[in-house]
Amino acid sequence: MIKKASCFAALLLMAACSSGSVSDDSSKEQLSADRSGVEAYEQNDTTLSGEKNNEDFVNKVEGKDLVSALRDGGHVIYIRHTKTVKDWGDQVSPALNLADCNTQRRLSTEGKADAKVIGEGIKAAGIPVGDVISSDYCRAYNTADLAFGTYTKNSKLNFLPCVECTPEDYKEYAARVAPLMSAVPETGKNTFLVGHDDPFQGVTMPVVPTNGIYPAPMGVAYVAKPLGDDKFELVAKILPNQWEALSQL
Repeated sequence: MIKKASCFAALLLMAACSSGSVSDDSSKEQLSADRSGVEAYEQNDTTLSGEKNNEDFVNKVEGKDLVSALRDGGHVIYIRHTKTVKDWGDQVSPALNLADCNTQRRLSTEGKADAKVIGEGIKAAGIPVGDVISSDYCRAYNTADLAFGTYTKNSKLNFLPCVECTPEDYKEYAARVAPLMSAVPETGKNTFLVGHDDPFQGVTMPVVPTNGIYPAPMGVAYVAKPLGDDKFELVAKILPNQWEALSQL
């Protein structure tokens, strides 16, 4: 009762009580985000299920066998862009302009460093690089440029204008991305796709039922063996800081 009376007695104390409540809510939201690789604004049953599939994924090939296979070429490696300054759904922003990086999420200092580490690790491991294909978003082609120094853009890797995507949206992602994931690279080379979370989750739903893989953290790579005709097999998951270790094998 005393606390209640003091809040009503003084405007400043009432504001303080109110702001305390907001702070608690923000802390809970941040804690939730910290515990999940899925950005807070897009956490739902589908993405969280896909994140669980990401956590549970077991490499079919590891260590020396993995780096040896990559050195032989013939794989498609999908890399989610590296870390950004801020997480928000710019794909649904009315201000989005793919020609203007200022309207999009941008790579953070850590993200830029991670992209360079990825590229340096791949080079040191002697993994042959063929086509490097990026989405039209700045954070994707900036990752590709920092890692490989070259890229071409392909809008099939772009987002659809959705945050909580529908089953139809994910099917559209699969239809767009599957041809890239299943295309056999030039002999002795590997194709690198640099894209985003939702398109990868959509294209992996037929491979990892029912909700595919939500790729986390940012900068994670999935190695696929292309089988043609929109089909592919997921072989391994590689975190940004694991490429350098492969170079030591």
